[in-house]
Amino acid sequence: MWKMNRTSFSLLLGALLGVLVLAGVFAGYSLLNPGWLSALLRTAPVRTPPRLPTLPGQPGVFVTVTPGAPTATPEPLPTAAGNVCGGPEMMVIALLGVDERESDYSKPARTDAISLVNVRFNDKAAAIFSIPRDLYVPQPNLEHVGISQDRINTAYLYGEIYGVDGGGPAQFKDTIALNFGFRVHRYVLVNFGAFIKFVDALGGIEVDVPVAIYDPTFPAESGAGTILFELPAGRQQMDGLTALRYVRTRHQDDDYQRIQRQQLVMLAIRDKLLSPAVVPRIPALIGSLNDLVRTDLSAAELASLACIAPQIDRSQISTYAITGDKVLPWTTPSGGRVSIPNREAIAPLVEGFLGKGE
Repeated sequence: MWKMNRTSFSLLLGALLGVLVLAGVFAGYSLLNPGWLSALLRTAPVRTPPRLPTLPGQPGVFVTVTPGAPTATPEPLPTAAGNVCGGPEMMVIALLGVDERESDYSKPARTDAISLVNVRFNDKAAAIFSIPRDLYVPQPNLEHVGISQDRINTAYLYGEIYGVDGGGPAQFKDTIALNFGFRVHRYVLVNFGAFIKFVDALGGIEVDVPVAIYDPTFPAESGAGTILFELPAGRQQMDGLTALRYVRTRHQDDDYQRIQRQQLVMLAIRDKLLSPAVVPRIPALIGSLNDLVRTDLSAAELASLACIAPQIDRSQISTYAITGDKVLPWTTPSGGRVSIPNREAIAPLVEGFLGKGE
């Protein structure tokens, strides 16, 4: 069921701090240091972004406006009856990755890594749903600036620069609701630096690489030029930089195969977090996350996720993604290559992600 460059990296980031990743860290560290949550939840200041250039497929130039206000503390989700972890029946969390290294997230950016995680507390089950960045969809709230549709990876960006109430997170959530018919309850935003530091603090991860990677034109970390990135097939130990390169590379295949790599890495992180060997690394893990993520998850919700994560067996984690056979390729009038969703083909994926019909 696998369905999901610069532009590129972000795709991994979404996969990174999935609830499955965050919850595992919170579970262990909460046992050692109950007061750590407040430090993690500090919100970086929002700054007025610089004037931005015209986007493909959109007329005119972006105006410089005050970014959307940070999402206000969302309403608590109702606790499900019989739930010992105190969580709701279901919590859908957006994992959004941006190709940025600054920790304050002051520069609005596209979210080129987009994964949704559904945690079903009563069922002790979870699902991952990955969405390609070039999916061309209707977007709400932007009539006043003449935008009716665009790539889904622009939703967060538009919410920030066009002053949508609630900013980028609200615009992204509304876009998902409009196009897929379900609500995203919370979000986590991460970047390059957060991913590398997190995996390194974890002591690396082990990933079963199904197909050897040979990419002679992988973007160099300096931002100029290219390097050769090779990785043999089989079980591989990866540090943060290697894992980042593995989820970014796409030149030997396509974005949809890259989605598969992202989900493999996300599950590998989940497995490492829930292993006994990770406990001594908890302080370093928390340090790697501090000020490197933006989220509207509350302390109580983090505690609930920390409680349920160890109870979700790997066999109870389903993966879904929108792949090439679920879209129609199209070129916009301005020459942009995008993917039009085949909604009839995507509907069963959404049903499975929501736990319906299982």
